[in-house]
Amino acid sequence: MLCSGCGNPVDAASGQCVCGQVMAADRVILPVPQPRQPLHPPSFPNFAAWLYTGMLRDRKGALTALLCSWFNVPIAIGFGGLGVIAGAVTGYLGGAIQGSDLANSADAVPVLGTALGSALLQSGGIVGLLFGALAGGLGGLLLGVLLPWAAMLSNDLGTAVGIFLGQVIVAVVVATLYTVVHIWAEGLLYRIGGRRQPSRREMALLQPILADCAQRLQLPGLPAVLIDDDRSPNAFAGTRHIIINQGLLDEFDYQTEPIAAVLCHELTHWRNADTVSALFIRGLALPIYLAYSVVSFLLERFRHPVIGFALTLTCWPLLVTIRYVIMPMQAAGSRVAEYQADQGAVYAGHLTGLRQVLSRFRRTFDGSRNGWENSVCATHPPNELRLERVEAPGVTYPLPDPDAPARPLPVAMASSLVRD
Repeated sequence: MLCSGCGNPVDAASGQCVCGQVMAADRVILPVPQPRQPLHPPSFPNFAAWLYTGMLRDRKGALTALLCSWFNVPIAIGFGGLGVIAGAVTGYLGGAIQGSDLANSADAVPVLGTALGSALLQSGGIVGLLFGALAGGLGGLLLGVLLPWAAMLSNDLGTAVGIFLGQVIVAVVVATLYTVVHIWAEGLLYRIGGRRQPSRREMALLQPILADCAQRLQLPGLPAVLIDDDRSPNAFAGTRHIIINQGLLDEFDYQTEPIAAVLCHELTHWRNADTVSALFIRGLALPIYLAYSVVSFLLERFRHPVIGFALTLTCWPLLVTIRYVIMPMQAAGSRVAEYQADQGAVYAGHLTGLRQVLSRFRRTFDGSRNGWENSVCATHPPNELRLERVEAPGVTYPLPDPDAPARPLPVAMASSLVRD
């Protein structure tokens, strides 16, 4: 007997299909309730072990977030900026004065004396400016980092050590609570964000694929699946859910192989606690992350150039800390996790589907918009490099890639001139 919902064979003894429906005489009697989703991947003995693994998965990113948020890094960057300006001005003036003295001495040189003196005068100021800016910036950074601790150490070493340890403990506790609360409330947050339960026919398509992926990855339990009606082709893993965009299903015309590759990729993220790692790093950076969110909202809400300039001028150390220190370090860990998740899809036997997905989209999936984000802050590696990492030994992969869209794309020629 075949299931009228998904067309798969139905177990004769129980009358239950893999899509979760009980059949009788080839008709649906009663939908079977979905099994309770595990709080953590079954490969971990308990929730605490999974949480601990995720917290330490990206040590460099976590350490960077801890230092930047709790140990005066934005203040140090502010002092460094002031030091650059002060050092550049001082260095330029000093270099110009020194260059002037050398220029006066060079005037005695026949024929080339005037030209040599002018070159010394100008180069002296430029060299002084560069060295002054470098020295002032480094001095300002060190001053901003060490000044508060130097004041405490001068009074009592024990107090300084106690404050240091206290800040570390508070930071870890805050980050852990933030991560646990987000895990507990994840389903509610996703539904508030517009994600929904899959329909019966969507589950009829996805449930057999998920069951097969779980078997290949040796996962006895699975996270819940939610659908996002966004038409962009994407999917991502939460701590207890897999989110699939409707656009991904549409893009590949509901073909099993590419969908299975994406699901194996996301299940590997889930199994490896990658999302837990990202949440913990954000929790460590929570003080400046919240401030950054407020500043970003104000910059987006009030687009007046005067307001934008005032906010940027006031909060630039915070913006620099997030954008040029924390984000690049966390993104580096995310790119490593992406390569590992790709290997999960390869291990599950879906190399063909993974290549179909990566070849179809030549850009990464994280929406980077400029050179800095593409090279340093991108959370996903370039798809071409991901394709290179999953190449099978001894196999030739020519260009153009047979899995990529047809090239050249059709081009419509049109004139800007209006003709009679």
